[in-house]
Amino acid sequence: MQSERPINIEQTVSEYGLADHIAELDEIGLTIVPQSTLRLDDSWFDELRDAILRVGEERTGVHFDLVTGPSCEFGARPGEIGHIILSHMLYEGQVFEKVLTHPVKKALMTHMLGEDHRLAVSDAWIKWQTPETWLEESTTGFHVDQSMVPPPWHWRVPHIANMNWALTDYTREDGALAYVPGSHRKERLPEPGEALPLSVPAEAPRGSLIMFHGGLWHGAYRKTTPGLRVTMLGQHCRSYMLPFQDFKGRVADEMIEASEDPGYLRSLLRENERQLRVDPVEVPGIPGTSVSG
Repeated sequence: MQSERPINIEQTVSEYGLADHIAELDEIGLTIVPQSTLRLDDSWFDELRDAILRVGEERTGVHFDLVTGPSCEFGARPGEIGHIILSHMLYEGQVFEKVLTHPVKKALMTHMLGEDHRLAVSDAWIKWQTPETWLEESTTGFHVDQSMVPPPWHWRVPHIANMNWALTDYTREDGALAYVPGSHRKERLPEPGEALPLSVPAEAPRGSLIMFHGGLWHGAYRKTTPGLRVTMLGQHCRSYMLPFQDFKGRVADEMIEASEDPGYLRSLLRENERQLRVDPVEVPGIPGTSVSG
């Protein structure tokens, strides 16, 4: 395997005008990149949204209509209501690889997690109108994505970072991400009931990329409108952490080579981790046995 060249984000930051977005990640803990900066047309987002709805129907047997919502009701995880999470989306086709290798996403993720970061989660969310029986203002409780690492953390060196591609309009009424600006600098988890009164919605039009720090306090507001909120997300982690979803050795080489940035994708998938490679070595005098070399 060829050695990978170091990631240099300076050219991308200059070319796409990302300096203000980097400053927002540092100061606020979250930034919203508009479609115009991403230089992607509507069809790019349509393809991704439609693929998620297709996978959702294939996995659940439920039809998801953008205007009316799911064709029937079904349960959610304890403590959550009105949405489903579709995991391991990278396995579902090339379209889900494209969100990983876009140069703007690559630059901002590299700023937060350093050069040698990994893909930790490849998930899609389909969210619909919150039932009136759900009385709380939020449908996803406030948390931080790097809670598996005991606080206090160093806010300048997050262990986890996240991306959300907004595939439908993203407003408070539509059940947008709720977050507390600057909370990543507190370097701790929120106390019960502390975050919601301080929160604001991450409002963004369809076609936006929302990226945020793993120590940011965030949840999601209830959805008061009909129809669907569709989002593609992807947690990333530093190389010393084991990803929550392990893609190493499980993604076809044809998909990797078809990527616009195969070297970066291999790194995200841990295919460049030589220190974790296992080579069988014959044990002298004991045919058919081996040890790891």
